[in-house]
Amino acid sequence: MDPNEPKFDAELLQARWVLGGVEPIDLVRQAILAIEQGFSGRELEILAGMNLPSRRDLGSLPERVFTELRLAPMDKEQALKVIDNRGAAFSTALISELVGAFPGFEPRWTEHVAYWNGNPAGSYNDMAEFVHFVVEDVYEKGALSEVQRVFDWMEQAFSEDDPEVRNLVALGFFETLQCFSSWRSYGKGAFEQFLGPNSLKVWEELRIVWRGKSSLAEVIRAENQENNQ
Repeated sequence: MDPNEPKFDAELLQARWVLGGVEPIDLVRQAILAIEQGFSGRELEILAGMNLPSRRDLGSLPERVFTELRLAPMDKEQALKVIDNRGAAFSTALISELVGAFPGFEPRWTEHVAYWNGNPAGSYNDMAEFVHFVVEDVYEKGALSEVQRVFDWMEQAFSEDDPEVRNLVALGFFETLQCFSSWRSYGKGAFEQFLGPNSLKVWEELRIVWRGKSSLAEVIRAENQENNQ
């Protein structure tokens, strides 16, 4: 077996199928992968031999394949638990650490994972969901000490030497927070009290970028004009 080839994971595949996160053609490809890696069975072979099937074409075949692979039937709640236990929805290590650091975020995270059918949503989508948590579930509930803990965590994360982490914190968290909170009655200024020195610098730079603009399209247009000068 090619060491670089992904390992067939029947339980994870079943969880994503239950959540609607696997297209029929991908299910066929997974069946072929399973056979290549030593799995066998009549139903599995039938699935592997299908050509561009629709969900209607598949009928109950996926469930029969999972039964053949000795997996018990799985409902959506159980599927989400499998995804959670595997950490299969995390797009980056930072998001994984974030979910672990803030247990109050877990219910919203589970809904987020379900919305994306058990597949990774992308780090910026994940961070945007965390911003909604901070604004709606923490700040607006008056849990200011928890808001401060979030900002302290982001301050520490931004101090890391990894440019991807720094960009995710700056653009994924702080820029999204500014945009989202600017539409609330209290405005984005309500969060300035929680900023550390690094975060304050990022916050001010973002505010300059957005000054006089009301949409991301205007920001991108202005940046393009500046680059073309």
